[in-house]
Amino acid sequence: MIYLLLGEDSQAKDKKIAEIKESFLIQPEALFFDFESLDAQTVSAASLKKSLIALPSFSSKRIILIRHLQKLKADPVSVLLAFAESPSGDCEVILEASTELKSPLKEVASYAKVLSFGVKAELNVFDMTKLMSAKKTTEALRMLHEFYDQGMYPLQLMGVLVWYWGKEGRALGNPRFEQGLKALEEADLNIKRSRLQPEYAIEKLVVELVEIQR
Repeated sequence: MIYLLLGEDSQAKDKKIAEIKESFLIQPEALFFDFESLDAQTVSAASLKKSLIALPSFSSKRIILIRHLQKLKADPVSVLLAFAESPSGDCEVILEASTELKSPLKEVASYAKVLSFGVKAELNVFDMTKLMSAKKTTEALRMLHEFYDQGMYPLQLMGVLVWYWGKEGRALGNPRFEQGLKALEEADLNIKRSRLQPEYAIEKLVVELVEIQR
């Protein structure tokens, strides 16, 4: 079967993806050998074809997830359409897209079970800082990636984290406050001097500031 998860509510889509995976990938090894996540922006036609025809190792079926389907290039679209017209019984395909699809992806959608996940409410950056104060690192990082998906730049988030630490860090006492300032300074240098990808530099900073508060 082909599933098309359409909409902007990424958390709801991730929950559905997890449900599909759990229904087919029973053994722990299956998560490594029978599940593959592909990014439509970078996958080639040859790589996609290879993934779609591969046989499962530990499960009755392989699960292929293709994210950002709306950005799939012409050659991989042809491969996916050919699969949709004559699907393999060894493979379940999950297609994820945030926007309505244009032709020829509309043709692919006509073969899929379409599940709509609506539009998620606009996120507030201060909700992320609340998660950081609650020491919920995983949830804060998930929200951080949603900000990136909405087009927010790392330097915008850097400003919020500077404000956050100035407000919250002082209550921890000078040693830990200074430790957080050093983490902020390092992140700023990592971004400006291209030591790390800006997105990763901010992700690393979020983890460090939460850990300092523990």
